[in-house]
Amino acid sequence: MNMRSRRHSAGTRAARALGTAWLPIGLTGLMCTLAAAAAGATGELSPLPNQPGSLQAHLLETITHPTSVASYGGWAAWSRYDSTHRAYQLMVRNASGDVTAMGIPGSPQPFEVSLGPLPSHGIGAVYPRCADAARHEGCRLEQLAIESTGAPEKRLAVPGGGSLFRPALWKGTVAFLRAVPKGGEGHPVEMFEWTSGSKHLRALALAHNSPSASEVKEQPELRDTEGYVGEITALALNGTQVAYTRVVPLGEWDRSDLWVQRPERKPKLIDRIDTGGGAAFGTRTYLTPTIAGSWLYAYRQYHEEGVGDGGPAWVRYSLTTNVAQQAQVNFGNREGFGENEGPLDAAAPLGAGVIWTLQNSRSEDGARVLSLASVKWKRIRRPHHPV
Repeated sequence: MNMRSRRHSAGTRAARALGTAWLPIGLTGLMCTLAAAAAGATGELSPLPNQPGSLQAHLLETITHPTSVASYGGWAAWSRYDSTHRAYQLMVRNASGDVTAMGIPGSPQPFEVSLGPLPSHGIGAVYPRCADAARHEGCRLEQLAIESTGAPEKRLAVPGGGSLFRPALWKGTVAFLRAVPKGGEGHPVEMFEWTSGSKHLRALALAHNSPSASEVKEQPELRDTEGYVGEITALALNGTQVAYTRVVPLGEWDRSDLWVQRPERKPKLIDRIDTGGGAAFGTRTYLTPTIAGSWLYAYRQYHEEGVGDGGPAWVRYSLTTNVAQQAQVNFGNREGFGENEGPLDAAAPLGAGVIWTLQNSRSEDGARVLSLASVKWKRIRRPHHPV
């Protein structure tokens, strides 16, 4: 395997972690042609992926640019690029399956949106508005009730200042990252929870590199990145419990891992990819972690099969037992040495099913937002990694 050095920017790692590379990839499935006029993309689109049994994938929308997706219950949200206004619109799929553009100003970058319940028992979205969205500079948090397209944005008066981004919502509480000026690769962000109306933030002591003496003896270069927090590429919230994906330099390479944590408690490691950043096609990582009930869902974007980590898969980890399960879903992507990077940008639970975003075979044909009404699961071995 051709190993890649970690000597690339944090922004490059984040882009790879979010799966936003535009590369051709083969798909298999039922042959059909979709009308581009209904979606804003041009040309002939790739076939929809076949599913196990009688299940059928449902096309929610085709879009011209890749996007992530957020979900809560039967609701979902993503970004659609509007070429006329050169900005992204916030799109919402409600519990009935209707897709609507929210009537709010567009964004120069895809909305970094998260969904969750509001104190009023409605459904809300939270996202940053930034002076420089690409660099997360000058970011403030906005909240939006999404059950009505006419609802106004609400600026969240989070105390303490700073540039706030990558938020997650649960009733009156928001979890978010705050940029650390000049924190570099080692300590670029801090994580907090804040409850509406409070004058105080609750800090979360993030996971950081802590190699053992034996590991350092075997690999002296680990001293160079000891204590590094790295980059938090995704964040979820349920109650006061957060889940997050971390991509961090580790000696000469990168590592990606998945954690859960509560304020005033130590982070708990759920899974990790020891060769993160050393993959031939970019960082192996965990896309769109989502806590639903007692499960933590994440798409394991591994890229290469047969190298000890297993193939790419949508997995859920029990937060109360030692059970882990893998979804029996054909997402339509193929990831491996002969396929370049996989085109799946996100996968999240949607009720009893799943919603995901998939790039088309040809980059000029854009991407699609797909859903499946139900998912079958099989039990897999739970990873055991020392913290």
